[in-house]
Formats: sequence, C-alpha cells, structure tokens
Amino acid sequence: MKPYERVIGISCSQLVDYCMDYLSGTLPAEDRESFDGHLSYCPECVKFFETYRKTPEISREALSLEMPDGVRYEVRSFLRERYKKAP
Repeated sequence: MKPYERVIGISCSQLVDYCMDYLSGTLPAEDRESFDGHLSYCPECVKFFETYRKTPEISREALSLEMPDGVRYEVRSFLRERYKKAP
C-alpha cells in the first residue's frame, strides 16, 4: 500500500475498478471524491486513467479508417507469400 492510500481511501487497484463508473457518472459522491484525491497524488494512475478515458475514442477513429485498395492488395500479397514460406 502506498502511504497516501491510507489518507485518500482507495488503492490503485480500486481506482482501476472504479474507472467505468466514474466516467459514466454513477460512482457515488464519496467514492468520486476519493477517486479524484487518488489522482491528485498518483501519477501512474493519472497516466492509466487518461489512457483508459481515450481508448474508446481512439478505437472508433481507427475503425472508421478505410484501407486503400492498393494497400490492402499489397498486405494480402505479402501475407500470402509469408504463409507459403512458413515451415
């Protein structure tokens, strides 16, 4: 346990468990306060939470991109040749 976890009331693993409820607005006020307090002390959790928060947006952007036909053809050709050479 990190020293500040005794003061703010939640551990890093609890913060991870609370992320979805925090973002959806369903985390109770007391837990939300502990969550915010933890983030104010723990840079590792800040990094984790920012990544967690951005993941759906980045995924949507990546899935909305369409591969050009020429690139698709080249990738498939490369993979077919690679597959033929596999032992």
